[in-house]
Amino acid sequence: MRKALIVGIDYYEHADRLNGCVNDAFAVRQVMERHGDGTKNFDVMLKTASDATTAITKKELKDLIADLFDDETEVALLYFSGHGYIDSNCGYLITSDCQT
Repeated sequence: MRKALIVGIDYYEHADRLNGCVNDAFAVRQVMERHGDGTKNFDVMLKTASDATTAITKKELKDLIADLFDDETEVALLYFSGHGYIDSNCGYLITSDCQT
């Protein structure tokens, strides 16, 4: 089995709003779901945050990522479009509820 988690976050409570991340996520889903001949490619879970009602929390994203990698899937793909941060030790994915 091949599965993908595709996340696009435009809405942030305490950071600059982005434009295009949700659209990017929908475009990636379209490419990942089917091969060019129409046969199934990936089993896709899509999560997007375009406003306060669809905001994605840190806990929610952590749970979704844990579920993605929690079994014997042949291929698991994570695609994230949104704010992020890299320091000298590691990188971070920023969710809608980020405070700093």
